[in-house]
Amino acid sequence: MQAKVNTLCLAKRKPKWLTLRFIEFTSTESVFYSPANNLKGSSALIVIYKNGLTSKTMQYIASQSIHPATVFLNQNEITKRHCNIRWFNQISEIKRCGHGTLAAANFLIGYLGYCPKVFTSMSNERFAIRVKKQRAQLLLKSIEPKKSELAAGELKSVFSSAIKTAYSTGDKNGYTVVLFNEEVERDDLKSLHVDFKALSKLHKNAVITLSIKNKDKKNAIARFRYFAPQFGVNEDSATGSAVSVIAPLLFRLHGLNKARLIQQSNNGALLNYEFNNAQVVIY
Repeated sequence: MQAKVNTLCLAKRKPKWLTLRFIEFTSTESVFYSPANNLKGSSALIVIYKNGLTSKTMQYIASQSIHPATVFLNQNEITKRHCNIRWFNQISEIKRCGHGTLAAANFLIGYLGYCPKVFTSMSNERFAIRVKKQRAQLLLKSIEPKKSELAAGELKSVFSSAIKTAYSTGDKNGYTVVLFNEEVERDDLKSLHVDFKALSKLHKNAVITLSIKNKDKKNAIARFRYFAPQFGVNEDSATGSAVSVIAPLLFRLHGLNKARLIQQSNNGALLNYEFNNAQVVIY
């Protein structure tokens, strides 16, 4: 289905030329939804711009958007093999955004019949894309988390359930994966209470809470939630970049190369992935 393209003015008080001068067009795209499972996934505002759009204006546009991520692509690059990409939420620039990248790729496939093979972030991280049945799949390098008693201790007062163990990738712009006791493992994560103020003060990483529903290799299902108040998002609705950490951990703990991931946010999301040779394919 071809994406609907619309050009719009996102500023009410500022003159139209200030916002639209460098904007070619905008559109929206959703990913990780599953109507059969009543999971809405997440959306992104895609902005195709001409040379001259500043970071300040990008942030302003994103601040006016209702979508969790606003994605900026240069008009001169979207038909090439490699394309730069930037993502913003309402208050800051996003370092990594899997759902925004997939949304941009699927939009370009629908609009142009083509999308770049690689999107490159401001930190020079490469987000490779492959197309299967006219839908984009995102390829990311896996990030191996290490068991962290320090992280488990810092987060002890943040969650309403007792932490069994925690795994971290780093202490700056990284991820921490939290596993809970058996009661939470058997139940789900929806009832988990989170103290966002405490999390923002006590821990520098985004936090992924994870539980395993089915460990059977053919029908594995895991559930997770994603919290990042330190980066302006208390809880994200659908987080593709988190899979680069979840996948190698599930392989290490349970020998799983693939699984269905249910993100138990308010909207809910379904993420499928395959893990092989330190690479994660997300779709």
